[in-house]
Amino acid sequence: MSAPYPPRMTEARQSAHDLASGMGIDRALIGELVDTFYGHIRAHDELGPIFARRVGEDWTPHLDTMKTFWGSLVFHDGQYSGRPMPAHVRLKEVRPEHFDLWLGLFEQTLVEIDASEAARTFFLERAHRIAQSFKLQMFFQP
Repeated sequence: MSAPYPPRMTEARQSAHDLASGMGIDRALIGELVDTFYGHIRAHDELGPIFARRVGEDWTPHLDTMKTFWGSLVFHDGQYSGRPMPAHVRLKEVRPEHFDLWLGLFEQTLVEIDASEAARTFFLERAHRIAQSFKLQMFFQP
């Protein structure tokens, strides 16, 4: 049974959708970004084994989570409610320089999937903030 009324689109959420649309970001682009990026991660000599040990053989749940995560960042839709920091802090094999590799592959992927300049800037700004936050929590906490 469906709800009698469609979900209400708040003004802020509508603004986020409009901004994303203006940059050419939609769920299909997010899906392509995540799938292509993690394809590069899996093939990477250093990062691939780290992820493989944690993700295992079936990458579908992780990819779905990442699509939800990025969709929530873009559309402000509240779909993602996880807490990524505790899981990442437990990754003792990760070193600070891995984040530069991660960011390089992320940027390469944005170019490869032909994201607009505005979309590349949008995603890269957030990716850099996420990487910085993770590095601070993982390596520089007293």
